[in-house]
Amino acid sequence: MYLRGIDKIFLWMVKVGLWALPILPLYVSSGMLFPFITGKNFAFRVIVELIFIFWAGLAVLREEYRPRLTPLFKAVTAFVAIVFLADIFSLNPYRAFFSNYERMEGFMMLGHLYLYFVMLVSVFRTRRDWLVFFHVTLAASLVVSLVGLLQKFGYRVSLQGGFRVDSTIGNPTYLAAYLMFHIWLFAMLIYQFWRKKWLAALYGAAFIFELLIIYFTATRGAILSFLAVSIFLLLILTVFWRKVLPQAPSFYRILSMSFLLTLVVIPVLFWQMRNTDFVRLNPVLQRLTKYSFQERTIQSRFMIWKMSARAVLERPILGWGQENYYLVFQKYFNPGLYAQEPWFDRSHNIFFDWLVHAGFLGLLSFLFIFAVAFRGLFRSIRHAVLPLWQGIILAAAFLTYFFQNIFVFDNLNTYLLLFAFLAYSQEVGEPAPPRDFSWNRNKVSEGVYLRAYAVMAFLFLAVLVGGYFIHWKPIQESKALVQALQLYQLKAPADQVLAKFKEALSYRSFGDTEVREQTANTARAVLGSAEYKPDEKKRFAEFTVEEMRKEISRPTKDVKHMIFLASILDRAISLNPAYAAESEKTLLEAIQLSPSKQILYFELAQLYIYSANPDKTIEILRKAWELDKNYSDAAANLLLIGVMAEKPEVVAEVKAGLNFKIIRQEDLLKNLANLFIRVGEYEGAARAYERLVEISPQNPMYHASYAAILAKVGKDKEAKDHVEEAARLDPANFKKEAEIFLKTLKPGP
Repeated sequence: MYLRGIDKIFLWMVKVGLWALPILPLYVSSGMLFPFITGKNFAFRVIVELIFIFWAGLAVLREEYRPRLTPLFKAVTAFVAIVFLADIFSLNPYRAFFSNYERMEGFMMLGHLYLYFVMLVSVFRTRRDWLVFFHVTLAASLVVSLVGLLQKFGYRVSLQGGFRVDSTIGNPTYLAAYLMFHIWLFAMLIYQFWRKKWLAALYGAAFIFELLIIYFTATRGAILSFLAVSIFLLLILTVFWRKVLPQAPSFYRILSMSFLLTLVVIPVLFWQMRNTDFVRLNPVLQRLTKYSFQERTIQSRFMIWKMSARAVLERPILGWGQENYYLVFQKYFNPGLYAQEPWFDRSHNIFFDWLVHAGFLGLLSFLFIFAVAFRGLFRSIRHAVLPLWQGIILAAAFLTYFFQNIFVFDNLNTYLLLFAFLAYSQEVGEPAPPRDFSWNRNKVSEGVYLRAYAVMAFLFLAVLVGGYFIHWKPIQESKALVQALQLYQLKAPADQVLAKFKEALSYRSFGDTEVREQTANTARAVLGSAEYKPDEKKRFAEFTVEEMRKEISRPTKDVKHMIFLASILDRAISLNPAYAAESEKTLLEAIQLSPSKQILYFELAQLYIYSANPDKTIEILRKAWELDKNYSDAAANLLLIGVMAEKPEVVAEVKAGLNFKIIRQEDLLKNLANLFIRVGEYEGAARAYERLVEISPQNPMYHASYAAILAKVGKDKEAKDHVEEAARLDPANFKKEAEIFLKTLKPGP
């Protein structure tokens, strides 16, 4: 009797595991680094591996629970195989496979997603299976949305900060992308259950609620993609009403037209109101209506895409491998990115990302998946196997996914839904022929059962042994790393903190790189602190230097790690003078790898300052500024050294080449003005204060300082105007001073 039901147990173990996976977006692993990423991914991998053991046994026993070799299944398999080859032949295969704590992607994620997809298309063969799965993920999304609502009203703090909600996803953009799949899922269920008014109303309320949370994320790409696709769908619904909803009353068509008009009018209305207080005082509306190709974020995307395009031309067939974008970023770095974050690990565009990850073969195979899925959906609609509206909704989900990913990229939360929607589209687009699902024990021989148990035993052993190395060890390493960082924050003794870092590295997993980076960050703080003794600093520095040497010993060096090493060496020169030569050698090699990255020149200039070598400092800072003369911080650094070294030609060079009009940082402008004043270059100081007055015209101090400098250069009339403006803005503090100052000026004409 037990044997007769064992295959049922296998089936239910797989189904329950698959139904549990959509709950993962709720999980935040506070004990590990990157709590919104690591825990979810480790849990996903472990669950997939465990239920795969049961699925493998079931597949040996029952042919009907093996994947059908449909065009979509072949397309997904081909894509995964191509990415596997791209990772194998990449410049850094280890990183391509295992990624890091911050992303937890690479082939480890893609391979597990493939197993997840295989089980979905093999096991979920009934409408009930999919309804349970969809309702679990919808329930999870509603909890995620509720947490976002609590954040909005101040009952829960967002770790990202700011006005944008991120819930348990940890990032507003990812949250919007995650909820967007559920928006279309709600729309599909509203259609399926529209005859049950109470149920349709419940789905509709949830639909509106999650739309509201997407609005609170202020994610422009997701909202724009939803509006564009929704307008297109409502237009189809309005024009082809009877074909889409043949049995619905005509009132629904009027409702559809109303929604269409609303979706067109509201964005236009807010765009026209973008300069009003109503929009400007609302941070969400202000962000959503702030569109310009000159915007810094958009400009940076264009520059990154150009870098990616150059990299693709170098390796066009299989690309650079997953998680190897750092090689692209450092080799083709555009110096115009100086105002952005210092390191990018993605192209932030779905097309360029896959081109870089896996070349043209990878991108084309990825796009082919959706081409096959659309073909299957349209064919089923044409043969009346799939209702038109349901097919349109599935197509809308895929289109929205593509549009929003023009500026962002995926993570586990969206991948879970993407592969689920693909599996579901196969089920409805290429339905399986009727099969015998009876559980007749006599149809399966004892030998087959023995084979199934053998396969399961082998897989269980593989998961147990492999899991120790690829799951347990990196999990423990991450926990030890967090404990080390917490000890430092609690101001524990340096040796105690160092011991915990050593414990983390003793696990030796793909997390070593992250541990070394965090060790280096902590070491810099320890070396710069007066709270630690010289011998403590020396031990911390020696350990960190040794570990960072290991990190940059790989053939595919990361210049970020070379900067980390050099910065520790620079700060520890007083403890070991030999570090100076090693730091210079490391930075010069890094500059060869990334010749247009200004931060490398700044670090080298800092070393030359320590070494009291002003000529080399000026030379290297001049190179950094010449990479992009709009980089005002680079100009300020060069000016500072020129002033300190008493090099008037350098001061004149900066004054002539600096474009004050593009500077918006008030502190930087004041520092520039003070430096010019220090060497008597009052014309340069006047240009700095002219810009300050433009930026903050209501600041009386800027007007007063500008007036004093204008008087120095003989522009008495302009000086008179600005000192009078300072007195008008703040008569209590500037009226008397203005009267005295005016007496020193030459009489006007």
